[in-house]
Amino acid sequence: MLACFVFSSCNGTDSVTERNGFTIFPDYTDVTIPYNIAPLNFDCSTDDKVVINIKGQQTSYSKKHSDGKVRFAIRKWKRMLSMEKGNTLYVTITGASKDTLLSTRWFVSADVIDPYLSYRLIDPSYVIWDRLDVVERNMETFDTRYLSNNNITQKKCMNCHISNGSNTSFFHLRGAGGGTLVNRNGQLTKYNMKHDSLVATAAYGAPSFDGRYAVFTAADISLFYCSAEGKREEVYDNVSDLAVVDFENGTITDAPSVKGDEYQETFPCFSVDGKTIYFCRTKHLPQPENTDNMRYSLCSVDFDPENGKIGNTVRILLDGDRMNCSFNQPRVSPDGRFLVINVSRYGTFPVWHKECDMLLYNLATGKMKMLNAANSSNSDSHPVWSSNSRWCVFASKRDDNVYGRPYITHIDEYGNETKAFVLPQKNPNVYVNTLKSYNLPEIYTAPEPYDAHYIESFYNNIKSVNLTYKR
Repeated sequence: MLACFVFSSCNGTDSVTERNGFTIFPDYTDVTIPYNIAPLNFDCSTDDKVVINIKGQQTSYSKKHSDGKVRFAIRKWKRMLSMEKGNTLYVTITGASKDTLLSTRWFVSADVIDPYLSYRLIDPSYVIWDRLDVVERNMETFDTRYLSNNNITQKKCMNCHISNGSNTSFFHLRGAGGGTLVNRNGQLTKYNMKHDSLVATAAYGAPSFDGRYAVFTAADISLFYCSAEGKREEVYDNVSDLAVVDFENGTITDAPSVKGDEYQETFPCFSVDGKTIYFCRTKHLPQPENTDNMRYSLCSVDFDPENGKIGNTVRILLDGDRMNCSFNQPRVSPDGRFLVINVSRYGTFPVWHKECDMLLYNLATGKMKMLNAANSSNSDSHPVWSSNSRWCVFASKRDDNVYGRPYITHIDEYGNETKAFVLPQKNPNVYVNTLKSYNLPEIYTAPEPYDAHYIESFYNNIKSVNLTYKR
């Protein structure tokens, strides 16, 4: 019954709206938006000449568009949304014959969204690439800048730009001059995350909310080509354990409860108070012949932030085997109330699973619910929270089941989500003209204190700091 509940309710939504033959792209109909978001520019694909009228309680807007492209002046847009916080904007689009082509509503939430979004631009195969970019976007405008690109780091892989939303972030630079580049309060350090005590180098991870610690998966990750269920590839862990790094003391530690041959652990994150580590775990089975039998449970283990020790007892919160599904990529809301997590049929790499959806878990009650209004019929993965716990950004392949794009949903204090909308672009056709996936979105309150050229210098000139193993 639980498995049926999980997968039968995720029919999802599409990103192109069609009403009486009239379409707009992206689909910005009946959405809740933050008052500080950039303009919702869109294209009317079936009509060249349209008039858009917007009516709110305090403001109104009307303009003709002769090329079917609806673009808002950013100053007028910001003024309108600022004056209409908490109100509904009624939007009407009419054609040359003055017939109404579309009527919809935009609810302008008074909940601000963190202004900075990072994502990795990558070829959708994730196997062979010419260029990888880690990009930072100001969501209040259309301004972007490169945090790093592999054209200036010897074409090596870059991945997992992760932030605690405020003072600490990191991402991995692979290759001979690489390491894990950590930003703590504007100070950058490059760490060597390989250690003889670990089964493999650190991969997926998350910093604690205070920024002192980060918890990582130490994993030997492999990929194979797959034709099942229309997937091109599948990723699996041969072995994986957990480890915690103490940035203040330069140490790395683990514990028997989260290492060893019996289980595989992955995708860890901290609770807000730092006293719990949430992660996903399954029993070890030989790979890849058993990949479709790997069902990860949502688990937790105690952590003592005073002495940096991991507890001895693992608790199962959502049992993947019993529910006949696999949980991955948990993230805790900064208010400490909810955990959002991906759920798919099996495995540990949900971006390749068409059925992957998001589930909300109440940390106080243990109740769960699918985020049906935000989920789609294709993969929705890697959800991350804004610092006020009201917005969730995630990567969705709902448009074509190939390219991931950043979508945004509002989640209120009761855990109710809204229909998701794609990150606005100055030219919305960027999404159909760019042959790159927007991978691993992350949102935070202030811009990173570096750019791609700074990272180039770090890669070539700065040695990595080795960590001391702490028992």
